[in-house]
Amino acid sequence: MHTTILLHPDHPSYPTALYVLGKPDKLPPTLYLRGTLPEQPPVAVVGRRAASPNALAFTRHLVHGLAAADVSIWSGGAVGIDAAAHLAALEAGAPTVVVMGSGLDCPYPPEHVRLYERVLDAGGALVSRLPDSFPPRPFNFLARNHVLAALTLATVVVEAGIRSGARSTAASARRLGRQLCVVPHAPWSDAGAGCAEELARGARAVTSAADVLAALGLPSPPRNNSTSCPTALSGQARLFFPADAGEPERALLHAVRQTAPSPVSELGTFEQTVFGAIGHQPMHIDVICETVGAPLPAVVGALLTLTLQTVVVEGPAGCYRRSNCQQG
Repeated sequence: MHTTILLHPDHPSYPTALYVLGKPDKLPPTLYLRGTLPEQPPVAVVGRRAASPNALAFTRHLVHGLAAADVSIWSGGAVGIDAAAHLAALEAGAPTVVVMGSGLDCPYPPEHVRLYERVLDAGGALVSRLPDSFPPRPFNFLARNHVLAALTLATVVVEAGIRSGARSTAASARRLGRQLCVVPHAPWSDAGAGCAEELARGARAVTSAADVLAALGLPSPPRNNSTSCPTALSGQARLFFPADAGEPERALLHAVRQTAPSPVSELGTFEQTVFGAIGHQPMHIDVICETVGAPLPAVVGALLTLTLQTVVVEGPAGCYRRSNCQQG
């Protein structure tokens, strides 16, 4: 059982990073903490709730790169990018902290209760500026985003629409003078339109963990753990949920896991199966699903792996074929 610790501004464990919020009367008078705040440099990873498969894959890969450099991963526990960041941190053995917009006895969203338990069991922490019994309210999440930005050295926005909670975190990071790192998106991507706006406002464009670490003045991890392109996990690093995990957890687990790319020489069995079903003529993704007998999220993840490895190309829309260099 994890008990709640009350942190006041004069408490020795009160995060010194929060003093950037201004005068003492501007500081959260009390923080509610369960677990242990990590000593590693803190980085916030945030983004859309309705995250694209590509964004989930990038989040997982980015977090693994940051974890290899001994960075702690902070986020807001929401569905989508937030949850993917926490999961990837757990998978990589990095400390992770959930900054909540409700009391610690009222976790939100409720389907992430088991995820929050795993964070605590792994030595991470849950933090809130609200009493334990305080229910989730929309206006409290904006305040949560402000505290999240203040608690961390950098905020990384993976994917954000024009109207996005992640952009409120980004705005706070910008006002507080924190590093604001944003992943660029294609100009025709509505899902990344908010990222384009943040870049226009002066955010730093990042495409890898090495870019984020450079922004913080931290050394990059060894090359085989760096993030110029996604790589496979070792056999010891696998996402895992217990048998009693709920369906929302399993769905997110499946999306994050299946969208993790790997080198051609280390393609998993499922990726090889999908590759084997694709010829040199464009094949629609629905046909690929029927051919391999697998659900759409799994096939999307495998196709992402294959396209990143340039053994499969997309086009026309919704169709895939082997690249010209793949004659087998």
